Amino acid sequence: MPKLVISLPDSGEAVHELTEAKVTVGRTDENRIQIDDASISSHHAELVQDGGSYVLKDLGSTNGTYLNGEAVAAGEEHPLSGGDRIRFGNVEAVYETGVAKEKKAAPEAQTAASTPARSSARPADFGSSPFARKSGKTDPVGLVAYILAGVGIVGILVVAAMTAGLPHPQF
Repeated sequence: MPKLVISLPDSGEAVHELTEAKVTVGRTDENRIQIDDASISSHHAELVQDGGSYVLKDLGSTNGTYLNGEAVAAGEEHPLSGGDRIRFGNVEAVYETGVAKEKKAAPEAQTAASTPARSSARPADFGSSPFARKSGKTDPVGLVAYILAGVGIVGILVVAAMTAGLPHPQF
């Protein structure tokens, strides 16, 4: 039997068996599944039975309905499969069909041949590094800037020392 497992932020999981042809989801008590959360619209979405499964339809909700991470446009119907993740506003849910999924067999293990390298060589395109190599040359403009900055700092210290030695006016 299909069911909707809703993860509620404060109260854990709530499991709702889907037994009716149309199941409405929303914040008000008029809905078959009522979710009391500010991100849920009064009449948020509905699940409509289609054969043995259900389809999901957003009813123009404010905060949207998402199926496996993709937005569901208002009014569009999306068929559900077991394990589908649904988000109503900020509330997560999982659609379960109650039918065990056929598990795929894991691929058979294969051995891969590997041999250690006998030597190492620099790749031919190694020079295309985005980091520039530092040259041994000095930048004369940068050197002058450092010297002037040092002289300026020394000058400020000298002026500060000279003014500290002057008597202060007394009132």
